[in-house]
Amino acid sequence: MAAPARAHYLDIVQFTLVEQANPNVHQLVVTMPANLDANAPLVVPRHCVLMQRDSVTEGQSHVVTMMIDCDPELAAEAGTELTGQIETRWGRDGGMLQLQMLDGTSSSVMLSGNRTGISLDMPVWDELAAQPPQGFFEKAWRYLELGTVHVLIGWDHLAFVFCLAMLATGLPLIGLITSFTVGHSLSLALAHLGLVNIPIAPVEAVIALSVVFMAREVFFTPGSRLSLRRAQNPEAFPESQAQVHSHRWRMGVTAAFGLIHGLGFASVLGELGVSAADTVIALAFFNIGVEAGQVLFVGAILLALAILRRLGRVEYALMHATTCLVGGMGVFWTLQRVVG
Repeated sequence: MAAPARAHYLDIVQFTLVEQANPNVHQLVVTMPANLDANAPLVVPRHCVLMQRDSVTEGQSHVVTMMIDCDPELAAEAGTELTGQIETRWGRDGGMLQLQMLDGTSSSVMLSGNRTGISLDMPVWDELAAQPPQGFFEKAWRYLELGTVHVLIGWDHLAFVFCLAMLATGLPLIGLITSFTVGHSLSLALAHLGLVNIPIAPVEAVIALSVVFMAREVFFTPGSRLSLRRAQNPEAFPESQAQVHSHRWRMGVTAAFGLIHGLGFASVLGELGVSAADTVIALAFFNIGVEAGQVLFVGAILLALAILRRLGRVEYALMHATTCLVGGMGVFWTLQRVVG
């Protein structure tokens, strides 16, 4: 299975419905990652007509603007409600819906993903204005879920965390995971707040390169799981090399790579168009979701190793083969992202 060039990809979009002076006309603006199909089909209710559809590319995003005209008389003749749904092929992993009223007020709500894309209810503006905003716990859960899912489908991120789990055991492993967490949490916040702005293409290339580097470290660092299984050959790791590959040095490198991975995470929140009022909730619970995903993955690795330990030599062979595979994937991703 070919790995995507952008492994931090999620089908997440921002929908903006803008109220018009004519209550039967609706403007829909969809902002999506540039690797999604801006020309994907859109289905409107039978009493509505798609009057206009324009698409432009702005940086890493497509922006599609549509005008939808709904005819009350046609709805009455068809015996249907004036409301209905706009069926899209975007947002399989979730999205954000922002409503902009004529009086200048606005509100936003997180949307759950759907395997065929998100469907939007046609707005009844008077009713929307009277609805209470989405609550704290509902927003928090959505961002937590988004962070967890993002980690668990981010193959390059999982590959890096796998290497950390192979690189150390016990407290040293906790130290590496903590360093990585501090790094990506810091850069995620800085990038989301606009204090750091780096194009995503070189970021993704360095993320892939970090996997290659850490896979190499697993083989040549004293104290890694593979080196511990080869303890009968201590001359393979001379003392001078052990000093270079000190635990403190590895924590620093891991934190530095965490800074790069955090920039990849920030691109997801950027695609959502998080409002200023939700910034703290988004950063806090997206980060918690990322950590939850990491803990689940590391826990699964440790459980698998505990089971394989009963198999003796088979455990070492599988760890060796898997680390080689992960390193090879890192090389492939690096070349793919640099050349592509």
